[in-house]
Amino acid sequence: MNYLAHLFLASEEPDERLGSLIADFTRGRLQTLAKDYPPGVMWGIALHRQVDRFTDDNPWVVQSRLRIAAPYRRYSGIILDILYDHFLSSYWSEFSGQDRQSFIQDIYRLLDRRRNDLPARLRALAPRMQREDWLGSYAEFEVIGQVYQRMSQRMRQPNRLAGAMEEVRRHYPELAQDFRQFFPELIVFVQQQERRNRP
Repeated sequence: MNYLAHLFLASEEPDERLGSLIADFTRGRLQTLAKDYPPGVMWGIALHRQVDRFTDDNPWVVQSRLRIAAPYRRYSGIILDILYDHFLSSYWSEFSGQDRQSFIQDIYRLLDRRRNDLPARLRALAPRMQREDWLGSYAEFEVIGQVYQRMSQRMRQPNRLAGAMEEVRRHYPELAQDFRQFFPELIVFVQQQERRNRP
């Protein structure tokens, strides 16, 4: 799951939304991180990690990975993370009654308000995220290819990620269907975590 999906799955509580995003910019044990962040942020970080584990093991996601040809499969986690934000944007009304652009603008305002609470790397990245509308732009299919290209250039080792868009085009309907089966299961999982494990 990428930024938009994690934010979507978090509750509307600002600390928890922040935590769902901060999780990608933190490492280490939750007990250690709890020294630096309040309980709401920590819940968002913990939920983000649970969502990632559930996603990695979900049969629909495994099936999506297997659709991707062998030369690209080692990057399938990255490919699907980005693509699933695109699918969430595409099928937003199936999962939410809130206007997608309103949701995204709420997130950008939250990042502005809580700028000083963000880890340094996210604090530095947030203005670019807003300027280039990372949360909204993935709705455009061609933007996905541009993201793969940029990520390919940032990797240290030679890689074939930039060519992954051909695989996505080839299997787009099947990958979209996998997502539409998977995401409701993920929503139920998050609801269960909220009921069982919320502090």
